[in-house]
Amino acid sequence: EAQWDLPTRAEGWTVRDSVCHIAHIDEVAVAFIHGDNSALEEVKKLGLRYTTVKAQKGREMNFAEILPWWRRARTVMLDELSKCDSKQRIPWFAMPMGARSFATARLMETWAHGLDCFDALGAEPEDTDRLRHVALMACMARPYAYQVNGLSLPQTSLRVELILPSGRLWTYGEPNVAERIKGKASEFCRVAVRRRHWKDMSMEIEGNEARRFMEIVQAYAGPPGPGRKPKGPK
Repeated sequence: EAQWDLPTRAEGWTVRDSVCHIAHIDEVAVAFIHGDNSALEEVKKLGLRYTTVKAQKGREMNFAEILPWWRRARTVMLDELSKCDSKQRIPWFAMPMGARSFATARLMETWAHGLDCFDALGAEPEDTDRLRHVALMACMARPYAYQVNGLSLPQTSLRVELILPSGRLWTYGEPNVAERIKGKASEFCRVAVRRRHWKDMSMEIEGNEARRFMEIVQAYAGPPGPGRKPKGPK
């Protein structure tokens, strides 16, 4: 039981908080799918305190109730998403999304918070080729990353070449451009959810804009936050 209250690298959050947050947001996702947008009003009212206030439910739960809660919420959400047309627009905190992108975003956030839990427990997750969904979300969100950091999006094209856990190559962008990012999908995606700093990874970064993108990349909506500091010079 004590492991549930281990601190994660997300400031102020424990393993318990991380799992309960995902369970709560999966329930909110189902509400949004059914047209109940009351959570948006709560966010307007509470602002950045929203997640802290909602975390209180999990902090008052018996540890034996937490995983069943998350599994139930996850199962219901996946069932509801399976009934959606892929182009159906679903409201969300930052902006409405198509159902397919919405499902990808839920996968991404669950994986990101899962990394926090694995780190806290001193365990290593087993990555799969589903990381391609996280990578695609990060690349498609490039304009957003510049916007939330108060930067102008350059006209420079970017090429990303990643090796998936299976050894398959995943690419994004035109092949014949100077600005390039190459490496393992497992490393790129950890940087994209701001759980690692790119300078601690083994990726090859070619070009000033590619380097700047790796400084600000984020696969999720919302403020960038402090991210991770590099452990040492690359």
